[in-house]
Amino acid sequence: MESNKDTPPQPDGFRRIVLCLDSFEASRCTAAFVRRLARPDTELTIVALTLDPDSLASQTPLGGPDSGLAHGESQELMNRAIAESSRALASSVGTLRTQAIDLAKAGVSAARALGRAAQQVRADLLIVGIRQHHGLVRWFDPSVTNSLSRLAPCAMIVAPAEYDDARDAELQRILFAVDGSATSLAAVDTGASLASADTQIRVVYVVDRGISHSDVMPVTPLEDIFVKEGSQAIAAAQARLEARRKVTRSLVSADLISTDAGADNVSSVLLREAQRWNADVIVMGTHGRRGDARAYLGSVPNQVASLVEIPLLLVRESHDNRASNAT
Repeated sequence: MESNKDTPPQPDGFRRIVLCLDSFEASRCTAAFVRRLARPDTELTIVALTLDPDSLASQTPLGGPDSGLAHGESQELMNRAIAESSRALASSVGTLRTQAIDLAKAGVSAARALGRAAQQVRADLLIVGIRQHHGLVRWFDPSVTNSLSRLAPCAMIVAPAEYDDARDAELQRILFAVDGSATSLAAVDTGASLASADTQIRVVYVVDRGISHSDVMPVTPLEDIFVKEGSQAIAAAQARLEARRKVTRSLVSADLISTDAGADNVSSVLLREAQRWNADVIVMGTHGRRGDARAYLGSVPNQVASLVEIPLLLVRESHDNRASNAT
């Protein structure tokens, strides 16, 4: 299915978007978010996956004819999801295409199939609806998202299935989590594409006090190192954001925040900050680093994705060039 409109190009945002669905329910939350990103010349491809009955049988008590029945039901749900999303988004984009992928026939994992689909259309952005609480079988759980973040040729937004925001307005509050690495700065550059002149932007660096209290180095000097590194990281990110044409300098803020010395962790602090600040979306780099050795933004996004209640934009350093071409 395909529809086309003649529309003038727009200078900002993501032009080629792939929307990925794994259930009829997921089509609603992701379609709502796509409307907030769509622009008149957006080329949208809706991709829906049908379960592989062999995988279904290995993960559930079902077998034999029941697996075939579940596969047929999955195909029906995918068709409904495509139809629902197409109706909701057809008037918001310039071009709309749909693609159904039967994983049983494709012979590859869900992450690899979606990565290929995004590559075929030279996508600028991949949007997936993640189900944090597993039902019978859901492909877009955090483990699939982790694989997809490595395989996808572009930036990826994870939208939790529980996300419910009927607003079609542009994003008003974007929270950037940085660690000073090239990867997190690439995320800043890509995430800035989501902003308009009225968007409020907040940049944060998490000082992980739990690390300092568990290492051999005395607490105060190590925390001082983190504070210095964090101050440099947010200053670099803030400078990049304020140099963007569509970002209003007076609406950009930056702060160091920290974990508790006890059982707290970076992902929990970020989620609390997003909730406290009422963020519309969180932007993070993947496969970054903390300091010279400790993994920071490589594992934290997976933890955030498993718990986040708002969309999460994940960016690798290699994705930044694609974003630059989209803006």
